[in-house]
Amino acid sequence: MSVPRLFTLFALVSLLVAPSPGLASNPPPHRDLKRYAVIIVLDGSRPDYFKLDAMPHLRALMRRGTTYNQAFVGQELANTPPGHATIGTGLLPKHDGVMGFLWEDPRSHTEFNPTEIWNVQAGQLEDVMRDRNIPSLARQVHRVDRKANVTSVAAHKCYASDAMGTPWANDILCALIYHNRWVAQAIGNHRPPPGAINNPHWDVPIPPRTAGFGPAVQQWYKGAENAWTMKYALWAVRRIHYPRVLMINLSETDVLGHFAAGKSVPRFLMREFDRLLGQLLSTYRKAGILSRTDIVITADHGMSRIRARLPYHDLSYAVAEAGTTPVYIEHDTAASIGLSDSSRAPAVATNIFRLGGNAVDATYAKVHTRHGWSYHLIESRPGLTPAVKDAYEVLANTQACASGPDVFIVLAPHVSARDIVAWGYHWEAGHLGPQWDDQHIPLIMAGPGIRHGVVSSYPARLVDVAPTVERLLGVPSGKVDGIVLANALTHASAAETKAQRSRRRFLMPVIRALEKRSAHGGKL
Repeated sequence: MSVPRLFTLFALVSLLVAPSPGLASNPPPHRDLKRYAVIIVLDGSRPDYFKLDAMPHLRALMRRGTTYNQAFVGQELANTPPGHATIGTGLLPKHDGVMGFLWEDPRSHTEFNPTEIWNVQAGQLEDVMRDRNIPSLARQVHRVDRKANVTSVAAHKCYASDAMGTPWANDILCALIYHNRWVAQAIGNHRPPPGAINNPHWDVPIPPRTAGFGPAVQQWYKGAENAWTMKYALWAVRRIHYPRVLMINLSETDVLGHFAAGKSVPRFLMREFDRLLGQLLSTYRKAGILSRTDIVITADHGMSRIRARLPYHDLSYAVAEAGTTPVYIEHDTAASIGLSDSSRAPAVATNIFRLGGNAVDATYAKVHTRHGWSYHLIESRPGLTPAVKDAYEVLANTQACASGPDVFIVLAPHVSARDIVAWGYHWEAGHLGPQWDDQHIPLIMAGPGIRHGVVSSYPARLVDVAPTVERLLGVPSGKVDGIVLANALTHASAAETKAQRSRRRFLMPVIRALEKRSAHGGKL
């Protein structure tokens, strides 16, 4: 790597993962907010899903809003808990502390799994963010208006609504299995509206696994989970007279997308989503607040079709061959590995590259220097361009901290290290890594203060959602990693426009490299 390119890469990494000092020291005085916001996360949705059906409500929203056609996750790992934490905070995983579904506790060097439902209920996921004293959308709203309500809702993905709401949301709601039924529940001490829990009206019997595709892979009839989530969310917000911020996770595009072959299932889900979006718009219109509500539609990660697999045994054998044991292994289209002896990370990375062959693009080991934590490239596939390796490194370093994985493995496009079979249905698609199909997500914004009919090629990221929503609400942001998406605003400041232009110069090479790597099936 030449010195100019090395300097450019270091500048890019510094810009994208610069430490976040925390909350602003001088909060503004209390005042009542006049605007509302709704953030809808179509879990695991791909931008091309929006072309599968007519979707009249969505098309109308796009005409009166701004669409980012090259939006991407912009961080690792590309999965649900860190994605939702970033949406709720504007911070990268290395700063908000949510590293995946599970990771290594750097103090005890044992597996830490705060996303397991009982640990979510015990407050472990929130403690990760609270201990770091980070800003969040919910926290910043409350700093301006103490009476404002922030509500986060999901169905079975309680960890999604909790990570997105953060410890400072008022109501965090989801669904749990109890006595063979889905039962509405609240997370921890987040006070629910009356009747939101322990209400048989919201109970849904779990269908038998033999009752079809949906029951087999997600324990709901196809379309029922998203419909329940939206109905539950709108009922709840009516009971609390409409929160200033409503966050909704719709999980089926992810769960069913993993097991669905072809386009019929995503087409059905997008048609149903458009119907649910129509219900939300109608509810806000009847309440007289739609004209004061900004709506954001996005995804926490993308989805990649699987064409080849790296046996999980290769990962575990590579660890054993290096003379250590795994604390955890999180794996799909990439692999995140914690080791009982972190000094063996380079050896593990070398072994996986040797065993994986063409299934592996690159392997990294975590290192610590006087400049802090970062990921060092150990091996890379012959023919992989410097631009692609730079892009991988930038994304890998968004998780570079004491609790980040000791080893990070980038698999080739359309390769997965998972092979799950759920009642006869195979794992057809996955996500986790930096490949473009995993990273590319939809991002649509519409409402007051947002430009109409704009399609932008700016590579917006998940970290940009919270500061942009805060700007629209009139709430100052804390010190975050994201920026305000100035080109979506009807009245952006010169400083906001300048910041976005500067960020664009650094981000465009990243997404161009990822797009090029994924083109033509990822062949070199």
